[in-house]
Amino acid sequence: MLKMNTLSQLTNTPKSTILYYVKEGLLPEPQKDKPNFHLYDEKNIQLIEFIKYLQTNFSATISQIKALFAREDFDVNNPYKSLIHSLDLIMGAENETFNAEELCQAFGITSEKLDQLVTTGLINPRDGIFTRREWDMLAIIHQCDRAELELLQIYAQTAKSLAETEVQIGLSILQDDARQNERLKHFFDVLLRLKPYVLNLQTFNTYQQKKR
Repeated sequence: MLKMNTLSQLTNTPKSTILYYVKEGLLPEPQKDKPNFHLYDEKNIQLIEFIKYLQTNFSATISQIKALFAREDFDVNNPYKSLIHSLDLIMGAENETFNAEELCQAFGITSEKLDQLVTTGLINPRDGIFTRREWDMLAIIHQCDRAELELLQIYAQTAKSLAETEVQIGLSILQDDARQNERLKHFFDVLLRLKPYVLNLQTFNTYQQKKR
């Protein structure tokens, strides 16, 4: 069992934030052996790190995290395994949604054009629901010139190819029980942090070389 000060130091999390997590039901209530003397389970270390990971890498809201923790198959000892089965929840639709007709009218495109963007993977509604994210992406696409549109086609094709390999690796990890939670966290780091770094820095480095 850990004192609040120790838990705060080990997780680099303010006491007020930990208390907020407890209040919202994301962390279990501490043991209160004496007045003003609360002890927290050591499992809270991993839970706090997981909560912060979701907020940083998925922009997950407290309500989304609560819903994830409330699922019957959520395993507090293997949270990243639970996450890979619940990506639909963490990456679910936002409060502000639009239908296809609203998007077409706003950007002056036909329903066939919107369907084409969805089919190619440049616009990705979840369960047929368009959110503010799709609106913002469509606004960028709408301003692309011919060369940029050709680049987007390459993005879409490359993304689908990468996704096949990524899914195969993820499924292979799920089939192996050894250090599964640790390996899944690392794999999420590869997907969410290392991949954008490699891709974007390659563009920057190539640009620097062309300038010489």
